[in-house]
Amino acid sequence: MKVRLAGLVAVSIVVLLVISISTPNLIAQAKAEKGKKAEKADKAPGKTEKANIQGTVQNISKDTSTITVRTTGTVTRMVVYNPNTKFLYGHSNDNKPGSVAQVKDSNFISCVGTFDPKNQLMASECVYRETK
Repeated sequence: MKVRLAGLVAVSIVVLLVISISTPNLIAQAKAEKGKKAEKADKAPGKTEKANIQGTVQNISKDTSTITVRTTGTVTRMVVYNPNTKFLYGHSNDNKPGSVAQVKDSNFISCVGTFDPKNQLMASECVYRETK
């Protein structure tokens, strides 16, 4: 009888020990999963994340309000502007107001905005200059 009681006490202690060790790990895993779900929700299509495209102007189409930018080598990206897009002439830290009419082919341009479903940058601000 004493052996059975000692065995039961030993098993109870082991069970309590396992529970006390594994509970913090389970809680930490649950918190990590909540964090991952929150990250995914932040990156949902409804959320906007700022992006930047910079390179050499290849073409400007005033009809479609787009600028084709050659980023590296032969890679080109489309930038879409609208009347609310702010154009600046100069460098990002030393510039003056400009306009889309002053942007020319072969200018260096850096545009900031968000991507639309067609993977085109919807520019909120563009800084352009003659050379990189």
